[in-house]
Amino acid sequence: MNLKWHIKEKLRLPRDLLFSTLKGIGRCSSWRFLGLPHIYQVDKGSITIGTNFTACSKVSQNDLGVAQPVVLRAIRPGAKITIGNDVGMSGCSLCAMGEIRVGDRCLIGSGAIICDSDLHPMQPGYRRRPEFATWKPVILEEDTFIGARSIVLKGVRVGKGAVVGAGALVTKDVPEYAIVGGNPAKVIGDVRNYPEPELAQK
Repeated sequence: MNLKWHIKEKLRLPRDLLFSTLKGIGRCSSWRFLGLPHIYQVDKGSITIGTNFTACSKVSQNDLGVAQPVVLRAIRPGAKITIGNDVGMSGCSLCAMGEIRVGDRCLIGSGAIICDSDLHPMQPGYRRRPEFATWKPVILEEDTFIGARSIVLKGVRVGKGAVVGAGALVTKDVPEYAIVGGNPAKVIGDVRNYPEPELAQK
């Protein structure tokens, strides 16, 4: 089993480097793609990723499973997604018309959606014309944890160390170290009130 894992790791690196180069996002030997993500950037759009990035797009590599690959899309000229160092994400979608920033050491759970626009205008006569959709930047500060199947909408800043609970719909800024949950998301706790974790008993 160990030998099989080592062989897979040796084969993974050149595959990941080739994939990254073909997608125009540069390349970094510290990235880990567990299953290939879906990456798309229009001409003059940009996706920038820091070191030690992990993207899990494979059901067998996530305890909860993933329903889709990791999706990173910069869909307008000038749109940018910036991902910091030591970021991990599983089966989530990040879609930028303008700007999405993910800080260092953020975790984004399976099925989460982060989008800086509504993708379609509100007015019925224009809904099939996404070029009229507006956007506002989304910023995840360092050490944030975005729970599985949550949604972070345009214009939201999630503060340092905060936790967005599973299934939450985030429409407003989240304070530093806050825990938010529900639809719409509200503050339900503070990370700093939790004791230091202990190792689980075997």
